[in-house]
Amino acid sequence: MSEEQFYTIKNSVLHHIQELFEEMEEGLVMQHQEKYTLLEDSFESANEVGELRVAFEQWYRDHAEDIDLESTADELWSNALASAEDGISADFDEEDQYM
Repeated sequence: MSEEQFYTIKNSVLHHIQELFEEMEEGLVMQHQEKYTLLEDSFESANEVGELRVAFEQWYRDHAEDIDLESTADELWSNALASAEDGISADFDEEDQYM
């Protein structure tokens, strides 16, 4: 096998694997966006923090395994509250704040 053939094969394999990984990443992004949208939808009927918590815990039970979260529902909830207390919040429209 010539050196040129060696590098052609090497680059072809690397390129093919890179394309596979990119396809997998696109699939994960879509799956995560779907799960996020489901969480947003579950929050729609909540009118108080307790209802948000219940909706979040239900969403977590339904989807945590699918998206392989490495934290418990309590840990995620606590981290989100800590961020809110520190004045860090997600970007949202002013209208969303009052809906």
